[in-house]
Amino acid sequence: MRPMDKIAVIGSGQVGQVLADGFLKHGHEVVRGTREPSKLAEWKAGAGAKASVGTFAEAAKFGDVVVLAVKGTAAEEAVALCEGGLDGKLVLDATNPIANAPPVNGVIQFFTGPNESLMERLQSARPRRTS
Repeated sequence: MRPMDKIAVIGSGQVGQVLADGFLKHGHEVVRGTREPSKLAEWKAGAGAKASVGTFAEAAKFGDVVVLAVKGTAAEEAVALCEGGLDGKLVLDATNPIANAPPVNGVIQFFTGPNESLMERLQSARPRRTS
């Protein structure tokens, strides 16, 4: 990525913050997308002039590159809330399909099957629009 690339980070959690801060450190403009933009006011105030906050749709529309950094169980809804802003863009997926169930015998449970990835599920739920 070039320093002039505009990056959208979809997600207001720790993973999204660390990734957004890293992109800012390397000179990129970053918009973090969240359901509640006011939730990230403190981050925005300390992140610098190239940082801003918006809704999922606003962030997705802004970014040349979009990073999906939400809880796996919320990923389908987050993609839908991007309202087509992902169409034709490079999407980096930082989600995990970890189920809300506790581990069984020390093994983390997933909500996807053995022959399915979460990103494949997201692509099927929201295919690229061509018009």
